[in-house]
Amino acid sequence: MILLTVTRQDGPVTPTDAPAEPPVRPEQAPPRVAVVGSVNLDLVARVRAFPRGGETVLGSDYDEVPGGKGLNQALGAVRHGATSLVAVVGDDPVGDRVVAHAAARGTDVEGVGRASGLTGRALVTVEPDGENVIVVAPLANAALDAGHVRAQLDRVRPDVVLAQHEVRVEALREAAAWCDEHGARFAFNASPVHDVPADLVAVADPLLVNQPEGLALLRAASGAGPGASAWRPADVARALLARARSVVVTAGGAGAVVADADGVETVATGRRVVAVDTTGAGDEFAGVLAARLATGAGLRDAARAADEAASALVQVPRDER
Repeated sequence: MILLTVTRQDGPVTPTDAPAEPPVRPEQAPPRVAVVGSVNLDLVARVRAFPRGGETVLGSDYDEVPGGKGLNQALGAVRHGATSLVAVVGDDPVGDRVVAHAAARGTDVEGVGRASGLTGRALVTVEPDGENVIVVAPLANAALDAGHVRAQLDRVRPDVVLAQHEVRVEALREAAAWCDEHGARFAFNASPVHDVPADLVAVADPLLVNQPEGLALLRAASGAGPGASAWRPADVARALLARARSVVVTAGGAGAVVADADGVETVATGRRVVAVDTTGAGDEFAGVLAARLATGAGLRDAARAADEAASALVQVPRDER
């Protein structure tokens, strides 16, 4: 993923229109997963081929859909267990739309604050084989701060906190600190991998990356690092385990590699998958992984369930999900 930092409009973060302490309905279980992360509107164009430098290409289709790694991962998690989203959106109509989208799918959105200005945007191009290139403008996501994260995790008291690298580092560190203080599990999807703090990697359980991201982390840590052709996903997972409490490296159709104190193991569906659109597959994997871990599943079983869910997702067109 390419991350484009865009200056946001300054303004205070305010809670959504929900009351400070909403009544608890008896049929609702308290959220067991909290996703701390980004919320965007995805502007999606399908193209015959990605443009090269200086080139303009025509899109064959266009859509605008709620997205962002935080929102996508929360929607993946909530299909498997109660989930709360901790994020910030803008005070624009898009903010209303994406919050309503999450709430309609069962996500607890009380932890979604508001900042003046625009909700985050992602520019997504998708090739016919389902591969994608994404540029993210954080905008309101940059307003997610440590105080908001702490307050919402105190409210939710989750078993697992899932975070990504699309929001401010101070918010991520607060989430990790809260987990350490309360015996919760901190799952960290270190994407995008530019300037990922080593202290967050060290407490990740698991650290979740795809193979290119894992290689980039290893290169950043060593100053040189391995060449992509020489390292298999298992090699990447094994090397990263020296820096994190546990590791999951996703490898697309080849499944995922789990590395922890019990060893290194590949898990995969074993089924042939015909991808229509790979956008959001990694986020689906992360969300389901966190939800399964929150129920007490082992890391291997959780990764296996996550791979099944991601494999199913990529076979469904974006506008039908």
